[in-house]
Amino acid sequence: MSDDVREIKSRIDIVDVIGDYVRLRRAGNSLVGLCPFHAEKTPSFYVSQERQTYHCFGCGKGGDIFAFLMELERLSFPEALNLLADRAGVKLSPRSAGAGGKPAERQRGARAVLEEAGIFFRESLGGSGGEAARAYLARRNLDGGSSRIFELGWSPQSWDALSNRLKSLGFGEDEIVGAGVAIRGEKGVYDRFRGRVIFPVRDDMGHIVGFGGRLIDGEGAKYVNSPEGEVFNKRRILYLMHEAKRSIRERGRTILMEGYMDAIRAHLSGFSEAVASLGTSLTEEQASLIKRFTDLCYISYDADGAGQEASIRGMYILQRKGVDVRVVTLREGLDPDDALSAEGGAEAFESAIEKSRSLPIYHVHIRRNDLRTPGRGHKAREEILARLAGIPPLDLAPHLPGIAKGFGVLQHELQREIEARRRNASRRPAWESHDDEKSAIYAEGIGGASSVYIDDSGASERDRRARDLECAFCGLLWQHEELRSDFTCGDIMPYFEDEAAAGIVSALLSGDTPGELESRWRMMGDSNCMGRIARGNAVLSEGNLGSEHAAKLLEDVKNGAMKRRYESLRRIVLSEEASGEELMEYRELVKKLKG
Repeated sequence: MSDDVREIKSRIDIVDVIGDYVRLRRAGNSLVGLCPFHAEKTPSFYVSQERQTYHCFGCGKGGDIFAFLMELERLSFPEALNLLADRAGVKLSPRSAGAGGKPAERQRGARAVLEEAGIFFRESLGGSGGEAARAYLARRNLDGGSSRIFELGWSPQSWDALSNRLKSLGFGEDEIVGAGVAIRGEKGVYDRFRGRVIFPVRDDMGHIVGFGGRLIDGEGAKYVNSPEGEVFNKRRILYLMHEAKRSIRERGRTILMEGYMDAIRAHLSGFSEAVASLGTSLTEEQASLIKRFTDLCYISYDADGAGQEASIRGMYILQRKGVDVRVVTLREGLDPDDALSAEGGAEAFESAIEKSRSLPIYHVHIRRNDLRTPGRGHKAREEILARLAGIPPLDLAPHLPGIAKGFGVLQHELQREIEARRRNASRRPAWESHDDEKSAIYAEGIGGASSVYIDDSGASERDRRARDLECAFCGLLWQHEELRSDFTCGDIMPYFEDEAAAGIVSALLSGDTPGELESRWRMMGDSNCMGRIARGNAVLSEGNLGSEHAAKLLEDVKNGAMKRRYESLRRIVLSEEASGEELMEYRELVKKLKG
């Protein structure tokens, strides 16, 4: 696996990878930009092209190209490895290709089936049997060019046209059924999608994971999706996210819609930040996906009752994730596809976005009739108040006057009711709590992939500087093999305060190579050490420090350690609790520090 990692790194420049997400500019020997991992106005995110690492001096996160993609795209290491191998044109060794185990192997096999199925569907749409599908798409104002852009296709009425095509390409029945494009019946395998316009569904990394089929004639379900499995998990997917994510980052917002046609129409109308939830029930996983790319989401579901209720559910899920959510209200009876297809639709839709309602105001708005109706008002108020109590006070404060007006009460009365519900919630015993959201966040934080950062939030400026120096020395040993024979563990280890950095130095001076260490850390799932190396590289780049500065750097590390020890002993001496040995050590340190 280490050979594959080295080969990938030799072919891919980290600047090209990070440049897809961050606008970088040259600053000395490094490139700098706004950190994608936390909000900042002054750039503190440094990328070293020479050392192929990144580090943010603001939040502390750093690493290599693998760490960057794992953190930003929420990938496991095997997923990042496969993605970068595809980008670099590296064929992974069997061991690396199977790093994810048998499920990963099955996923790759299923994706190959799905890609070939997609080709078949597209060919069928343009072929002699696709007239009905082309006519349907024309009625929906989608021409051939639009169909090609969104890879739309057609599944013929035949029971086994796709299955036979896939078999001719060498795929077995188990693979075809496992990919979800066919079903095994009593008389054999038959195609799942028949007589339907096909919408290919790709995950946010651009891998095809399934299909949606829209019936254009006859009886049956209007839409059929690929079955849930190892590749297709509807809860985790947002349609067109792979196309939308760049626009989402650039525009600082996403537009969440309900169906395939809504999202396609939005893109064709200039709203390339639109995605679809493929149904009215937004999931926690989909909300987390949105949060990865933006803190602002406009919901534009259908204007009917089901769409309104779905907007409410989705808004609170997103709000718990820390996303500012607003609802776009369209003319009654219009869905986003209809609204955008009308003359002047794009301008009207942008106007609707500007007039969108925030979560609390929209909730009051759709319950306005219930709030005024005897017998239903109490239930509506309790529903809204319970939800509002879960919103942080500072986020809720700007909306209190509008909510109070909708309730027909004074603002201080509304605040009193909300505070009462917050107190009741805080008094609940821990064993009564069912805070699934908090559990999900903890699980994500423990199990999710991330680049590493060193938590300096409680450290003094001097302590942070000391850690910078230790990481920088690690970076020099990592980059310059010849330096490793100039020092011994005894020269260094007593003066290092950071245990991870000390471990790196010890390993390098004991004969381990950077490649061996990196491979070992990845196998162990330990990304802390690469975080130290990245931080050190950033410090070296910022100070324009090279191998010739190693001795001076170590001297600074030693002086810092002695000063920390001196101050610790000084406090003991002043308290008159120092032992004889501590007094002797204190006097020796005073002599050394004085020169």
